[in-house]
Amino acid sequence: MTTFKTERLFLLKLVTPFLSSLIISNIHAQVDSIISGVYKIDGNNKLQGRTSNLSMLNVHVSTLAAGKTNHPPRALMDREELILVKDGSLTITINDSSKILGSGSIALIIAGDAQSFTNASDKPVSYYVIGFTAKTPVNIDCGRSSGGSFVKDWNELTVKKTAKGESRPVFDRPSSMFERFEVHATTLNASQESHAPHQHPQEEIMFLMNGNVTMHIANENIKATEGSAIFLRPDVLHNLTNTGSEPCWYYAIKWYAY
Repeated sequence: MTTFKTERLFLLKLVTPFLSSLIISNIHAQVDSIISGVYKIDGNNKLQGRTSNLSMLNVHVSTLAAGKTNHPPRALMDREELILVKDGSLTITINDSSKILGSGSIALIIAGDAQSFTNASDKPVSYYVIGFTAKTPVNIDCGRSSGGSFVKDWNELTVKKTAKGESRPVFDRPSSMFERFEVHATTLNASQESHAPHQHPQEEIMFLMNGNVTMHIANENIKATEGSAIFLRPDVLHNLTNTGSEPCWYYAIKWYAY
């Protein structure tokens, strides 16, 4: 009887760490379903899931035929959306204001603002949609008092020349989802890297609008091409190198949770 108890205790001690790791892994999987990596976004592929700070992240591409509207004006109360124009000319209407955006342009639509997109041209227009729902409560009043929705044509963004290429600040302020929401565009010349490998406690998405790059994530080097969303979890070591023969450019999107 004593021998049986001893063996059972030994087996329990042996198995417990393994079971604990499974429990931790399962909890982690239930909370975060998107891992750091490079995700190709096109008509067949989208990125959707949960992260450390988001109950929903959805990244996809949409195409509007000439003369079409995506839907009547409607407000999304539970999320914000970033719109990045891929190809063509897109008219974005937010509440009572409309603006025509060309390729590379960007719009932030905060929760509670009515939105609708129209293709008034004679050619199809494609655009990327990056939707966010934070785990913290939506704060529409904060989003509106901090500047509200943001619509900017690519040619209107301020250009700052750098030793490696160009930088375009887009916005850096609170929103209806985040205590601070930061977006900028970076152009890198061939063979240049974004910065030395670094890490930060905030989640980040880098969206490659043009070019061919190699993304260093933790201990991996991953190729990325135009239309790739690069998701980075908190405290993951990363940087980007332009491994193409021409300049590349991308949007860097970082959020600070309430």
